[in-house]
Amino acid sequence: MKSIPQPIVIVGGGFGGMTLALTLKSNNPSLPILVVDSESNFVFKPLLYEVFSKEIRTWEATPKFANIFANSGITFLKNCLTKIKFKENILEFSDELKLKYQYLVLCTGSIPNSFSIKGVDENCYFFNDLNDLNKLESLFKISQTNSLNKKLFIVGGGPSGIEIACKIKDMFRDQYEINIVEKSNEILSKNKIFNREQAEKALENRKINVLLNSTVKEVSENLITISNDSGTANMDKNIVIWTAGVKPNLSYLDAHDISKKNGRILVNDKFQIGNNKNCFAIGDIAIIDGMEDLPITAQVAMQEGNHLARNIELLIHEKDLLPFEFQDNGEMISLGIGEASISGLGLTLAGKLAFDSRRLIYASKLPDISETFKSATSWVFQKKSIFKRYFQKDNFS
Repeated sequence: MKSIPQPIVIVGGGFGGMTLALTLKSNNPSLPILVVDSESNFVFKPLLYEVFSKEIRTWEATPKFANIFANSGITFLKNCLTKIKFKENILEFSDELKLKYQYLVLCTGSIPNSFSIKGVDENCYFFNDLNDLNKLESLFKISQTNSLNKKLFIVGGGPSGIEIACKIKDMFRDQYEINIVEKSNEILSKNKIFNREQAEKALENRKINVLLNSTVKEVSENLITISNDSGTANMDKNIVIWTAGVKPNLSYLDAHDISKKNGRILVNDKFQIGNNKNCFAIGDIAIIDGMEDLPITAQVAMQEGNHLARNIELLIHEKDLLPFEFQDNGEMISLGIGEASISGLGLTLAGKLAFDSRRLIYASKLPDISETFKSATSWVFQKKSIFKRYFQKDNFS
């Protein structure tokens, strides 16, 4: 490995950034790698629902970056990127810090998208990070004291909306009337058919209302305005949780800096940004030219992180980079306390065993970080006999 004068700087410590950093450092211990993130903790978003329902503890899904990188030789810096000077290879941060880089990787993730709908930012709760989780927990603690038949609306019938709806129902039973508002004609419209069918059953069994072909026009302090084929109606509401979509977190980029598509950074199939051959983007903020339909998921981000680690090694050695190819390993969705649905690689599984399998799969896919975080999956060994019997039945063929 050739020596490089400035570090490889990775801005964003989500699934893509963390996977890239750990893989690159593991393969090339001498490389100087700096990871910058505006938060102190990594957030394992697929398990935030279990944190909310108290099935796991907060620290199990939100380890500190300092602990993750403690023994890896990777430097972590908590800071907020404000500007990139691509021609000079310089990054500027909110505290006036300036850094030079040899290679730059942007993977700053996504933030909720309110689509400029009046009242959403002011009157809705979100479920995208640890701060959102804390706000929701505080809300429900207060609300429980007088929460008989309160009207709760969840906007968005994608995985996030379905998962949080089922958790709330299992946690609070009939204390809330739960309504899911979905703009299309079915929930989980972009997901596997099996998971969609299992989710529909889970919602029906829990008596969760689903308003299809419906859009939110406004959210006020006490009302939510919903439009559908029957017209527009103002409905009483107590709580609105917004899971209707996300947008890339790109506040540090000037409009003329780079090319975008659908609001995301346009990259080639090697993840390079335009003519900046030493600059890359992966994860939620990036869209690959010719592969626009890739889902915005942790699975995609981790595969991109692993592939980019290999490409950066090739670039340092002045070799040709390899195009990215996504392998769909299926999808998993939590459907309440202790239940889930899995579809992929020839496997369809639902119920409690699916929930345990989902946790095991997430544990196996985690990057090799700290033993502290790995201990979060120690519960798996308590299920050893269950998994042993299940695998012996050859149910994964």
